[in-house]
Amino acid sequence: MPHTSSPVSPTAVDVMATLTDFCRVYQQDFLTAAQRLDLTYSQAKLVCLLAEPRAMRELAEALSCDASNITLLIDRLEQRGLVERHTDQADRRVKKVVATAEGTALAQQVRDEMHGVRAALETLSPSRRRSLQSILEQLHGHMTTSLD
Repeated sequence: MPHTSSPVSPTAVDVMATLTDFCRVYQQDFLTAAQRLDLTYSQAKLVCLLAEPRAMRELAEALSCDASNITLLIDRLEQRGLVERHTDQADRRVKKVVATAEGTALAQQVRDEMHGVRAALETLSPSRRRSLQSILEQLHGHMTTSLD
């Protein structure tokens, strides 16, 4: 449920509550889009993470799952022709996963099917979308730097 504006500046906890609400609705919209395309949430998330080849270990970390789960996910996506595994030329022990052309197209379809999020973002003016993008990038950069 959206939080109402007040003349008092919101606390970090207030903003966290709003982000939690937004993320819950975002994830539901993502899940609905994935299901329309006959994908599980995790399969869709994995395909969307493959803008560039990524190591299986890195994908497991991004999806917060163990190596056996990521292997099963990749096996199923590979059977559908959405991803391929390749040996990393720099380290032959590492397997990199890459989206096929079909997988890349399906990742775009998932984003296109997220009607609720898209409609909400389109209510913002271009300058407010730029501001939101900038704020999210700043927060992401700070959070990923502080986790390292």
